[in-house]
Amino acid sequence: MASERDFHGLTPSHTPPNLPLEASVEEGLLTGGSDPKLAEQRKASVAETMSTVVNNDSSFEERGGAEGNPTRWAARRPRSKGSTGQAGVEDLEKRGDGGGADEEDLISTCPSGRNSEKDGSKEDGPGALPATDSSKDDSALTFPEGGTKAWLCVFGGFWSTFITFGYLNAFGIYQDYYQSLLPEKTSSQISWIGGFQYFLIFSVGIFAGKMFDLGYFRPLFTFGCFLLVFSQMMLSLCTEYYQFFLTQGVGLGLSFGLIFNLSINCPAHHFNRRRGLAMGVMAAGSSTGGTIFPIMIRRLIPSLGFGWTMRAVGFMALGVVIMAWLCLSTRLEPSIDVKDKSKGGWSQVRWIDPEAFKNLAYTFFVAGASLVMFGLYTPFTYMDVFTGYYQIPANGYYLSILNAASIFGRVLPGIVADRVGRINTVLPHLMVSGLLGIIFPACTKLGGLLAFSILYGFTSGCYVSLIPACVAQLGPSSTVGTRNGMMFAIGSFGGLFGTPISGALLGDPPNYRWWAASSFSGVCVLAGSACILASRWFALDKKAFGTI
Repeated sequence: MASERDFHGLTPSHTPPNLPLEASVEEGLLTGGSDPKLAEQRKASVAETMSTVVNNDSSFEERGGAEGNPTRWAARRPRSKGSTGQAGVEDLEKRGDGGGADEEDLISTCPSGRNSEKDGSKEDGPGALPATDSSKDDSALTFPEGGTKAWLCVFGGFWSTFITFGYLNAFGIYQDYYQSLLPEKTSSQISWIGGFQYFLIFSVGIFAGKMFDLGYFRPLFTFGCFLLVFSQMMLSLCTEYYQFFLTQGVGLGLSFGLIFNLSINCPAHHFNRRRGLAMGVMAAGSSTGGTIFPIMIRRLIPSLGFGWTMRAVGFMALGVVIMAWLCLSTRLEPSIDVKDKSKGGWSQVRWIDPEAFKNLAYTFFVAGASLVMFGLYTPFTYMDVFTGYYQIPANGYYLSILNAASIFGRVLPGIVADRVGRINTVLPHLMVSGLLGIIFPACTKLGGLLAFSILYGFTSGCYVSLIPACVAQLGPSSTVGTRNGMMFAIGSFGGLFGTPISGALLGDPPNYRWWAASSFSGVCVLAGSACILASRWFALDKKAFGTI
């Protein structure tokens, strides 16, 4: 049986390109010291090993050898001494097929965004964080890429985004209703309720993401589910502005943040190569919720009243969070064992990871995602106000149409993203969304607004589904929760101030300034797209073309 030292001790003619030949191995193992019989036996063993590794792959030389396809060769030789070693060579010999894994299997064992041809990057290549202990640990990770537990996790995530982002995306119906219920309040004042929900659903990520990495997914998720149902039931008793703000803005916003930020990180434990698809299916829940809730609430309030409509939503939420709780799961070990007092316990925990910002690709992506948040949700918030102001037929249904279109905008780009790159996919969609956001006030007729709702819903849909997957490939999986949490926490200020600024620019009826609000919205999205374009450039090692 050949050892790892045998494997590295090949004669120069059999040594693959870029594989160093150690002088001590050549002199000791190949010559066998002073015993010529031992030398012959070891040379035969080396030749047999190389015959198994190289010759059984009939296309190895045709594909240019290791130099022409370094990723395949690197995946087949032992990574380093002490990591694969003897066991790695024995495994090659036993399988007798040059590694026994097809190309997709090799990719699925790579860390997020590293050594992945489909992710458009190689080990320690463009877009990877500087070498750290956590990034080195990622080389040993494997991902199921499917199976009952993995897809149940996606199913649970679907219902998590349904009741959090989906419900939040229906705030436009509340904006219109509260402007009639609270006539003394301006559009901007009422939009602070929805804006604070957007702020909390993202800002809580910096806490929830780190707690996820530390292994506290289940207890925090349970608390978030309880808080959501409780706050929704309390909303049914509200009559004053401050009551709406506390229950809907703070209570529901905090519960949304816990449930959303914990659930979106679960697929990263089960998928790498198919992560874009998994996140797309999961995020489609938010579009489904955004389609159902506006119609449900608008239809029930006239017949049941506001109070019982909110209770009906609360009972529905109870069933949804129970399904999500049963289906969601994690599988990787916590990044830090805080229960081990000998290692410092909680004193080891860093709630933020400043080292991540040394990666300029990550830094520019966070800046871009934050700017996008300032403008992306303005049409969602003011759609019902817009259709009511211009008396467009089918008033009250365009928000549902917009959210229904975003279902396809979350799933289909996710499928494409796994092939052409996640940042490559999200970038053009956001650029089109920015342009559409600017021309929103021009759509005052039925046909124009219908086309706008479908196009804007589709192009904006991939924002929520793909940005976590984009961030995941810009660093190690062991800190994906922390990096996503930091991004969402910074971006939360866009959610907090974006819609109120749009509301202030819009003004009060009957003198609405729609072009001012839409211009602010669209320019913010375009500015964020420019930052993401810069992120892509750094991730590709300052190249214009590539998969990332």
